[in-house]
Amino acid sequence: MTTVTENITPNKAMEYLATSVGNRPLSSIYVRSYADTMKKGKWLLNGVPIIFDTDGHLLDGHHRLEAVKVAGIPVRFDVVRGAPTEGFTTYDNGRHRTTGQLLAMQSVKHYNLVASIVSANERLKESGRLYHNNGNNAASEANNRIKRTNDDHYNLYREDPEGFNAVAERIVSLQGRVRVILPSWAGAIYYYLTHTGGYSINEVDPFFDALYSLETDTIPAVTMLRRALTKDAFSGRKMMPETLWAFIAKTWNAYITGKTPKILRYTESESIPTLILKTNSII
Repeated sequence: MTTVTENITPNKAMEYLATSVGNRPLSSIYVRSYADTMKKGKWLLNGVPIIFDTDGHLLDGHHRLEAVKVAGIPVRFDVVRGAPTEGFTTYDNGRHRTTGQLLAMQSVKHYNLVASIVSANERLKESGRLYHNNGNNAASEANNRIKRTNDDHYNLYREDPEGFNAVAERIVSLQGRVRVILPSWAGAIYYYLTHTGGYSINEVDPFFDALYSLETDTIPAVTMLRRALTKDAFSGRKMMPETLWAFIAKTWNAYITGKTPKILRYTESESIPTLILKTNSII
């Protein structure tokens, strides 16, 4: 086998793709994500090669070459030629490093929680909710969703490490009282409201203090949510993510507008609610 480093242009990428004799279906999400990284100049030469077999057929690198076409710019890759065709079945079998592991290597204290908050916060910024669809447009929404790499998430964390770490610390403290919702959801909602939504910590903290309290509190809407979650937990059933998100969003919206719903309810015929932000509310 031989290995060389090449500057692969969009035309060269099409030429290489034409040598393929079969591949798994391309994921448009990955292609668009790779292309976006390339256009930003953040695609790095990392030793992971484009691979051709002994007959010159493309074995590995289809998504990356397709991304070069989409990006419309030349990108440098290591290129291996002469690989045994039968070795194809061993590709992609290694364990991928997670964003949490990257953060752990940087001595981030709550690395897995911070990584999940970064990822979930981006979902909130994209769609305004943590549950993506109500079943009617699942396929189209999945295709339009941005697929971010570990490097993307790591760079997002580096934009505000103090903020992400502080929120993670706050959620860990709250979880020490009682476990109510997934810490990644709690952390993402807390960060989203205080960093995108325009709210101060003093406005958001009472909501979370009430949600994670075992005592009767003065926020009836939050009490209703906590009781619904407790009842669900004791019933042995697992609340559907769509319903859980709707309950949380409805409770926040009632809290921040000073309203008290008569009952906390969600049906599949409803549109999935989003969180009221200070920037788009009338309060």
